Amino acid sequence: MAVTQLGSKALMDIVKVKENGVAQDFYVVRHNAYTSGRTLLLRRYIHSERQWHSSNVNAYATCTLDAWFNGEYFNSLPADIRGQIAAVTIPYTPGNGSTGLSSISRKVFAVSATELGHTHSYLNAEGTALANAATLKIATDSGGTAKVQWTRSPNTSSTAHAWYANTVGSFGSGNCSSTSGARPAFTLPSTLSVDDDGNITVNTAPVINYSGNTSLGDKSEGFTVTYHITDADGDAVTVTEKMDGATKRTHCPTLGAYQQFQAVLPANFQTILNGAHTLLLEATDGKAAATPVSITFTKKVHSCSITLSAPLPATAMPTAVRLAILGNIPADAVWTAEVCNNAHDASPAWESIKSSIQAERNYIFQNKTNTAGSWGVNFRIAVQRGSADSGGYITGIEGGFK
Repeated sequence: MAVTQLGSKALMDIVKVKENGVAQDFYVVRHNAYTSGRTLLLRRYIHSERQWHSSNVNAYATCTLDAWFNGEYFNSLPADIRGQIAAVTIPYTPGNGSTGLSSISRKVFAVSATELGHTHSYLNAEGTALANAATLKIATDSGGTAKVQWTRSPNTSSTAHAWYANTVGSFGSGNCSSTSGARPAFTLPSTLSVDDDGNITVNTAPVINYSGNTSLGDKSEGFTVTYHITDADGDAVTVTEKMDGATKRTHCPTLGAYQQFQAVLPANFQTILNGAHTLLLEATDGKAAATPVSITFTKKVHSCSITLSAPLPATAMPTAVRLAILGNIPADAVWTAEVCNNAHDASPAWESIKSSIQAERNYIFQNKTNTAGSWGVNFRIAVQRGSADSGGYITGIEGGFK
């Protein structure tokens, strides 16, 4: 199922939010509404018919409609959605004789008459008209019957009247104790996800669980960095392992299963140059990214030695051998390379092959005897870092004998 962000929806697209467990349609009516990064939603249909103010006073901050919006109605929304509805500062007129333009902070509110496209000498400009005000100013119930809808705007020439939009989209002001359509509006973060069916989902970012030290100090041999991924929503998570900014592995681990950072494992450590390095773990579920984990260490390897754990067997006396060292040995490094054809002996006859490796040519064995009763080939290579203390690694040894 495809997922898009709320902020990418077109104006007048319909998205869905549940009220008391039942999905309801909302229009996307403005992006960056009242503050950056929030999208204004307006219920497609009126919710119910209610008084603006039970005491017939046009003071919005204490009105019956506002109390219902931010009380009973707000509590009818899912907990995860409620957690995303922030109070925003909206322009309003205090009313009840206070006619100057002011502002108030609310989570759920009625749109203003101005936002529905109305202007009048007894109406303050409370914001600006919505792009689709001509359509929005005609409200209906869920059956398609046109209904009068309240705005949050008081009539500044009175203390008992508030503006409404009638069934044909004209505006009037009526007694605040009268009942008209309540049409809630609120904002949500534009980064929330919307699925193919229009449902707004609140996603929890995955978590990279790493309990080790983030500053590992000097390392002279391969080591393990162990972590695991959790995601409260159970979403599939993609993890990227980076070293010094370069991606080393991207994979989709099983949630909760322990993973190891591949680049620094013993099998791969030799390819890393001496010096300071930074490991970075990143994770995303495609909707939100985890807080990345950064781990530093310094590789300090001054020498290495390589030999076979068991000689290569030979049915007859080996007479020649050729070796190649794969990797990079710095020019100032001190190194030796030796081979023997009687590796099964208690004291094999080691012979230097360094010059043959450098010249990329075969080496002819000088030894012609063995005491073990069988022939076998082995090599040993030792490298000591030079005074420059930089660079160098060995990834493998290639060769053969006859």
